[in-house]
Amino acid sequence: MNGKSMLSLVLFAAILVFAEQASACVRASVPGADAIIDPAKRINQKLLTRAILSEVNYERCKAGLAPLTPENALVRIAEGHSKWMAKARNVSHKSTIAGRRSLRARIKSTGIRIRTGAENIGMVHRFRIDRIRFRIRSASSCHFETFSGKRIPPHSYASLARTVVGYWMASHGHRANILNRDVQKMGTAAAFDRSAEYCGAYYITQDFTG
Repeated sequence: MNGKSMLSLVLFAAILVFAEQASACVRASVPGADAIIDPAKRINQKLLTRAILSEVNYERCKAGLAPLTPENALVRIAEGHSKWMAKARNVSHKSTIAGRRSLRARIKSTGIRIRTGAENIGMVHRFRIDRIRFRIRSASSCHFETFSGKRIPPHSYASLARTVVGYWMASHGHRANILNRDVQKMGTAAAFDRSAEYCGAYYITQDFTG
């Protein structure tokens, strides 16, 4: 066997091992995550964090990385930043809140000792209309349908988590944060903007530390 054939065989074996590892990855079950989010009530940020963590750790498993663990202090600063974004109607890493204007300042405010930190942010509509073609049957009653006539429901914790992590994984910078081997902890939170088009939207913040 020549060197080229040997190299091809080694690469093929490595691909098989990676494929077997990825196929063994599963999303952790999150009790309660199938509940529809009621924006009229307080969002369960810890449940949302667990739902998003399930998606994140699934992606990290497929990449051969260690799972992350939830951090309540990060949930708190993520909630504060999400509320600012929802009020300002602005998806931005910088805010006008004194002492929490930047990611560095927000993480420093928790008292957590870290070597590295990162943040993903985003906005997702309350109903599952993002990136699909839909029609409005009744704007006042939030009745949206696909073009095949199927009514589009509002997000649950699980569907919101899968949607936003899917968006982040499709973006190079956000994906790099999720697959950063130097982070170990994560916290996420969402805030609702009821005045957003199509019956409201969630502003979501995801913070990492390592």
